[in-house]
Amino acid sequence: MKEYIFVNQAFTYAINLYLSSKETKENSDFSSFPVIIIRSLIEIYGELDIINPYRTNNEDRMGGFDSNLMKFGFPKEKLQRFKADVQNYFNAKEQQRFPNPYFITIEKYLIEMFCCRKKTMNTTEEETKKFQNLLYLKENQNQIMQQEISKHLNGSAILDQYWKSKLFEVEHNYELIPYKNNTLMPEAYYILGYTLDTISQMDKQTLKALNNQILTFFKIDPNDPQKMDRLKEAIIYYKQYGASLTSGNGYVDMLLLLSIIATTMMTLFVITVKVLGG
Repeated sequence: MKEYIFVNQAFTYAINLYLSSKETKENSDFSSFPVIIIRSLIEIYGELDIINPYRTNNEDRMGGFDSNLMKFGFPKEKLQRFKADVQNYFNAKEQQRFPNPYFITIEKYLIEMFCCRKKTMNTTEEETKKFQNLLYLKENQNQIMQQEISKHLNGSAILDQYWKSKLFEVEHNYELIPYKNNTLMPEAYYILGYTLDTISQMDKQTLKALNNQILTFFKIDPNDPQKMDRLKEAIIYYKQYGASLTSGNGYVDMLLLLSIIATTMMTLFVITVKVLGG
């Protein structure tokens, strides 16, 4: 008879081990890494969302394992990598690879899943604490889990730092914006009414053209190797004296400012069209 496989061999093993050990929680299996993975998922999504798809062999159909794990916004691409890395962890374990390179990766995915839930729905301090107790943090008092920490983390606080940083992002509505290499000082964009979120949506060529317009506004040659230092000085001057940055000709200054404003509005229009058009 063909062996029943759900998701992959690793997940099948982990779920079966969870089901066989959950009634006697004092045994070592209940605190083993495969079961901790399942217990962490259950803490995030609830036991029905994890065990029912296993029992009905529903991995990717409606109401199945995949859709349950994505219901709080966890990306599909990351979910596929998570499932693959659970199997990769088991393969590496069989090959006696220590530290196992997939141990930290799986833990980070679980942290991200919990943070997706925390962003989406009200999560109490008690629920956060219960999930935290399943993480391989230095303060964890579970002796079996401490053995895994010493085996795979070598005393490193990398998971402690990752957990604290992701929790901080969620609780303070803090989000990292991708950085572009050709970005000027943020103040330069603020002066012309741009936000970093707007800048992050621009393609490389559009941003380069805007940068040149901004440098022109501050009377800086875009090819000047010292342009960043000069821009910093110009912004300090601008903040102190405001619009008194001048060429000496009021009419020319007015035309220059109108040109910058027009370019700004046109660029925003192009961005809006791109975003709305997909």
